[in-house]
Amino acid sequence: MLTSNAVPQCGNYEKYYSTTFFDGEAFAKAENLFDEYRLCGVILNNSFNDREWLFTNQLSNISISFQLNETSYQRNAAPWVGCGYAMFVRSVKTYAVFCLGSISISGIREIVNSLRMFVEFSEEYLMAAALERANHMSGFLSALPGGHTRRDAMIESLEERQWGSRVQPGKNRQRVLAELGTYFKFDDAMQGLWESIKASEKLFWFPLYLWWTLTAILPLRTTEFLLTPRECLTMGNGKTLVTLRRTKLKGGGRGLSYLVDKDYEKVRYIIPDKMAGEIERYQEATNTMTPTPLSTLFVQEPHYAYLGKKLHGDLGYYTYTNLSTCLRRFQEDVMGVSDESRIHLGDTRHLAMIGLILSGGSPLICKELAGHDDINISSHYYSNISSYIKSATYEAHLKYRAPMADLAEQSVQLPKTLKQSVPVQGGLCGSGAYVHGGIDDCIKSIGLGGEIGDCRRCPHFIDGDSGVHLLFSNPVERKQQVDKDSQYLLQTLEAVRRGIGMPEDIQSALLRLQQSGSWYRRCLQNEWGGRRLW
Repeated sequence: MLTSNAVPQCGNYEKYYSTTFFDGEAFAKAENLFDEYRLCGVILNNSFNDREWLFTNQLSNISISFQLNETSYQRNAAPWVGCGYAMFVRSVKTYAVFCLGSISISGIREIVNSLRMFVEFSEEYLMAAALERANHMSGFLSALPGGHTRRDAMIESLEERQWGSRVQPGKNRQRVLAELGTYFKFDDAMQGLWESIKASEKLFWFPLYLWWTLTAILPLRTTEFLLTPRECLTMGNGKTLVTLRRTKLKGGGRGLSYLVDKDYEKVRYIIPDKMAGEIERYQEATNTMTPTPLSTLFVQEPHYAYLGKKLHGDLGYYTYTNLSTCLRRFQEDVMGVSDESRIHLGDTRHLAMIGLILSGGSPLICKELAGHDDINISSHYYSNISSYIKSATYEAHLKYRAPMADLAEQSVQLPKTLKQSVPVQGGLCGSGAYVHGGIDDCIKSIGLGGEIGDCRRCPHFIDGDSGVHLLFSNPVERKQQVDKDSQYLLQTLEAVRRGIGMPEDIQSALLRLQQSGSWYRRCLQNEWGGRRLW
């Protein structure tokens, strides 16, 4: 939502203007606001329609040009932006006006110049370029009339760069996720809402509900999720499969055909019966509504009916902006969270990647990990792994239920007495399998060099000097090991990308990280057992 503040020079009153979309109402507000600042002497022009505006802050005069080349617009922007040239220029002026009262005039000029890039540069260039005003560029596109699947892809790319540019102290451009407990609270709120609302209300919330339940376990880009085919459910080998579109253009800006069927491939995944049932109910409830030209699952009518607005855009395609609006309404109206605690559409992809990393070295995770061209883009997955494990374990401990990070792994019971253990080099082994001559537990213990059977990295090993299970004795050390193994996996991936490593090394690094993550979680469970947590 865009909000502007108009304060006349006399200081007798203050006005606030807000808008979500650039429509007739927003344009009228912008022209009124233009007149407010003109009467205050801040804008020196007489007409909103002037191609160049002159501002003053009493210290200097600053001009902002809205002269955008129409030929360049038709060549570079029209194919993907989704609105005409005149509408685009008017929207740029409206965006500039709504920045008044919160941003300096020189800052507004920089923003307008960044929006000018949509006209002056190609889509491929913008998808790959480092942009200083990515947040304003994505916000502008989200409010712009019309719509296009390629515009959604641009918005998502810009938002990725926006959140990726948040730098943690001492870190190198790592993505800042919300405080991890926020995601568990979000899940509780979503499940609570879904169980309490009427069927008619579910039509509005369903895209958000499915986004959360699906992309939190499968690392989909939001635009991939929005392109889910209408007829997406099939059966195979007694399992329900969902068909999804995955982009072929990882990294962006290369080989665009501008056709969904060519730029995306269809891939099928097994999903739970409950999720499939919710999709079927949504399909049945929306069957009589206007289908989208791309035959996508989600339709726009329930969205705008719930908001009490007319259909926005002429493609009938449920857009990135629609889903973003739904997410914002959920967090504001249902959860009542502040801006600092909000999650964003790109977050679930990162959470899903962390979950896959911890769950096992499947072909899917190896393919996903290898699909990133830039090591800086990938690094944010790994910086959050140890925090994710701690947060998930803590949440599970408080609620007495299986944690999200516990991915179908059998718990290992600590030996009750040392009498159940047998001597090994440096201490004792409490593995029931080893006591009876088996090595099932031994082959699960991976050393730092990838070797199998490292006793000192086994949960059944009891140190001969201290008499304690070393891997459960110090949570700080266990966390540090997770962080080291996360970085080791990152370095391994980069080596493979550069052709100086073997693909099999990724599998070994994954196993190493999964093991240290499991030990850290169990160490926390052991430390918190019997304690009161605040």
